[in-house]
Amino acid sequence: MMNVLDRYIGKSILGAIFATLFTLVGLSAIIKFVEQFRSVGKGTYDTMQAVLYTLLTMPKDVETFFPMAALLGALIALGNLASRSELVVMQASGFSRLKIGFAVMKTALPLVILTMIIGEWGIPQTEQFARDMRSKAISGGSMLSVRNGVWAKDGNHFIYIQRITEEASLQNVYIYRFDDQRRLQSVSQANSAQYENGKWTLRQVNESEITPDQIITKNRLNQEWQTNLTPDKLGIVSLRPTSLSITGLSNYIRFLKETGQDSKKFELTYWRKLFQPISVGVMMMLALSFIFGPLRGVTAGARIVTGICFGFLFYVVNEIFGPLSLVYNVAPIVGALIPSVLFLVITWWLLSRKRD
Repeated sequence: MMNVLDRYIGKSILGAIFATLFTLVGLSAIIKFVEQFRSVGKGTYDTMQAVLYTLLTMPKDVETFFPMAALLGALIALGNLASRSELVVMQASGFSRLKIGFAVMKTALPLVILTMIIGEWGIPQTEQFARDMRSKAISGGSMLSVRNGVWAKDGNHFIYIQRITEEASLQNVYIYRFDDQRRLQSVSQANSAQYENGKWTLRQVNESEITPDQIITKNRLNQEWQTNLTPDKLGIVSLRPTSLSITGLSNYIRFLKETGQDSKKFELTYWRKLFQPISVGVMMMLALSFIFGPLRGVTAGARIVTGICFGFLFYVVNEIFGPLSLVYNVAPIVGALIPSVLFLVITWWLLSRKRD
C-alpha cells in the first residue's frame, strides 16, 4: 500500500516539476534567442547559429531553474492532491505527514542526481562549444579558445590571453608581432590589460624587440594597445565560474591559491553547486509546509503565484548574500548556505505553527 502511494505521489510531483521546468527553461530560451538575434550579421553569425547557441545553453538553465521548478512543481502537485482531499484520505489510511514528506524527498533525489550529472559533464561541454562557435563566427575565425586561455589573431599580431574576466580585464597577455614574411619581430608580455574609454591599456609591460643583431628589452609601467579586439568579442570566451563543473572549479580554485590569486568568487560557485541538493530539498519541504499550512484551501492560481514569489525570493536572497559574503570577507561556504538555512527556518516555522 505504502509503495503504491509513494509511486502515486512521485508520479504527480515528477509530472508537475517537468512541466514547470519546461516552461521556465522555454521562457529563458526565448529571451536568450532574442538577445542573440541582435548579434546576427556580425561576422558570419547567422540565425541558425543563434538558434543552436540558444539550444546548447539550455542545460545551464535547467541547473539554474531547478530549485524554483522543484518548489512550483511540488506546490502544484501536492495542491492538486489536497484540493481533491486525497492527502486527507492518505492520512486517514495511516500514511502520515512524515511519510508523505519522505515520499516527496524520494521523488526529488533522482532529479537532483540527474541535474548534478548534467552540471558535471553536460554544461561545461555545451557551454564551451556554444561560446567557441559564436566566438569564431563573430570574429571571422580569428579567435580560438583553448583549455588554458585564448589565442587571437589581429593583423600581423598573434595574441595569447591566459584569462579573461567579466570586468573587461585581461590577465597575462602575450603579444607576438610578425612582419609580412612571418618573421617574429617582437614579443610583449603584460601582467594585465584594462579596457577604458574605448581603448586597451597594458599594465607592467615587458617587450623584447628582435633585430638581426640583438634583442632589445624594454619595460613599461603602462602602454596603450592598438587592436581591433574588443571586450564584446573577448567576453564570449571569458571564464565564467557557473560554466565550470564541480571538479573543474575545484582544480581551478587550487590553481588560483597556488599562484596567490583571489579564489573566493570561484569558491562561492563551488559551494553553491555542491549544496544544490540541499536547496532543492528545502524547496520541496517548503512546498509541503505550505500545503499543510496556509495554502491548503486556496486556489491553484494562488499557489502558483506564491510559489513564483518564494522561488524568486530565494533567487534574490541567493544573489544578494553570495556577493555580500565576498565583499565582507565572509567564508564563501557561509554565503552559499545562508539562503537554504533561511528558507529552512521559514519551513520549520510554518510546520511548527501548524502543529500549535
